[in-house]
Amino acid sequence: MPSKRVTITLPEDLAPRVQELADDAHMALASYVTRIVEHHVLNQDGLTAMEYWETRHSPLRKPELASADEAIEAARARLRPREQ
Repeated sequence: MPSKRVTITLPEDLAPRVQELADDAHMALASYVTRIVEHHVLNQDGLTAMEYWETRHSPLRKPELASADEAIEAARARLRPREQ
């Protein structure tokens, strides 16, 4: 996917921590920030979809939410690095 170069400014106390997290993930700072932004956008899109559903149907019930939580945890488990 094509990228567009943008400039961002981070607070002085936050910038070193974000760099440290990027280093820990073995990623360039720009790639790490991109991953964080993508994650946030996906979360927002999911929340918007839930609100849309609930305004047209009804709020999700506890069993439906529990099923969604299980699916999310299963996806997270697949993304975790395997222990050696």
